[in-house]
Amino acid sequence: MQLVTLFLFLSWSASAQNPDFEAWKINREKELLAEDGWLNLAGLFWITETNSFLNRQGKDSLILSNQASNQTIGTFQLVNDSIWFFFNPKVIKRNKIQRPGFQLQFPEKAYGSGAVYYDRWKWTVINRGGEYAMRLRDLKHPALSKFQPLLYFDYDSGFAVEAFFIPKFNETINIPNVLGQVIEWKVMGLLRFEIEGKSHELTALDDAGKLFVIFSDLTNESETYPTGRYLYVDYPDQGGITRVDFNFSYNPPCAFTAFATCPIPPKVNRLEIDIQAGEKYPDNH
Repeated sequence: MQLVTLFLFLSWSASAQNPDFEAWKINREKELLAEDGWLNLAGLFWITETNSFLNRQGKDSLILSNQASNQTIGTFQLVNDSIWFFFNPKVIKRNKIQRPGFQLQFPEKAYGSGAVYYDRWKWTVINRGGEYAMRLRDLKHPALSKFQPLLYFDYDSGFAVEAFFIPKFNETINIPNVLGQVIEWKVMGLLRFEIEGKSHELTALDDAGKLFVIFSDLTNESETYPTGRYLYVDYPDQGGITRVDFNFSYNPPCAFTAFATCPIPPKVNRLEIDIQAGEKYPDNH
């Protein structure tokens, strides 16, 4: 009994010493379950000038087709570098839609500003490698109610290390994604650090004004997601010092849906060590 009490106390103590980590785990699950999370994705359809008719198929699915049907909800139109969605006038009348019959879906003024809602669905338009796709969400997706808590390694301060940042200027790197597309990404610099006395280096990319790292390590496939994980890192101080905390490593969206376009870790970001920190392989997803 005393041993059990001691174990529970030590477990509680370890968590209490890392409130940021505990808060991050809570927010991580909230993000996945949110309206713009990854669990409700129901399709990824590539838009072309001909493949542009959004049709309802049965009660529970939508498809993109090269021809209209008696269940056409609307059409996409490519105008220069913009994508517009036009509702079928019959759908507007039948559903008493009280909004404009057309909407600019790409480019967005802000994330999610180009979203269109209809019945139980929501969709946005994304650009990947110069190609446009409709990202469809089912706001009543069964995965939302079946969601199981994520698995994590216990917080380990040995994987929260000081790093020296070496900035890079006018440099890019080609990053492939799971669809085979290659995306040119801006390189911000190199992160150099030590773990257990051995030196390592990671290439940091630019993502929405943050340092973004796409990396793989020796735990992939056995304990963590097969292709690797992602990690955000704070910008360095004036002396070029920052902190790389692998405890905040997380799975790519492809761990939860087949309709994501996840970038794959470049070879330069392959760590030949076990990073037993952060999010584990999501067994239940």
